[in-house]
Amino acid sequence: MSQWSDAPRIAAPPNTKDLSVMAAYIKDLANTVAKMAKELEFILNGNVAFDNIRVDGIEARNIKAEAITTEKLQAGSITTEKIQAGAVVADKIDVGELSAISANLGHIVAGLIESIEIYGSYIATRRNAYPRCEMSATGNVFGAYQNANNHIAIEPNYGGSPAVAFTVTGTYRGRLHNLLGYPILEGANSLGLQAGSTIHVFAPQMRFSSWDVLYADNPGRTLGDELREAFDRIEALEDR
Repeated sequence: MSQWSDAPRIAAPPNTKDLSVMAAYIKDLANTVAKMAKELEFILNGNVAFDNIRVDGIEARNIKAEAITTEKLQAGSITTEKIQAGAVVADKIDVGELSAISANLGHIVAGLIESIEIYGSYIATRRNAYPRCEMSATGNVFGAYQNANNHIAIEPNYGGSPAVAFTVTGTYRGRLHNLLGYPILEGANSLGLQAGSTIHVFAPQMRFSSWDVLYADNPGRTLGDELREAFDRIEALEDR
């Protein structure tokens, strides 16, 4: 079939009274109309080539709703620069997994995220504010922060043992660890054990470096002081 630039045209009637000329014109007119009818039938049957369409000749208002389906689109024919910004909304996206979307997702705000595995560098309960709990890939630390200088942190590797470290006013104050094969609570300086009632200790044995490490606020003496005084009194009685 001919292209649009070569489409048949109807010439003006000749200005003559010669019947033979008019007969030839009418015959040519009939052929031209028949040819145009075939051209129109060809187009209506879906045989329109791109070279028959002028640039910007097809507009959205000329396309029937749902007339263009995915099977009518050539693979790779729609690229990002041909999609209007904001034209694709969330409820129009359906993918098997998020990796199908290759992009820097930026700041994501969501009501609920359910997943099986998450690998990340930093997760916190609050952003740039305290108090908060956080998990950081730097040092593989879990922490609970009252503020930047007062916090506890779970360290997965403290000399080969997991540990809980205590920081007060920016200074390390103690750890709970398992370096010797059993739980150890150590303090950088003082270490307190406080209860509102009785402290019960159930153990086959308790070990102290000396009796002098056991100190009573009242009367302000160590157990070593009391034992030495008792020993001196026993010796004095024996000397009598």
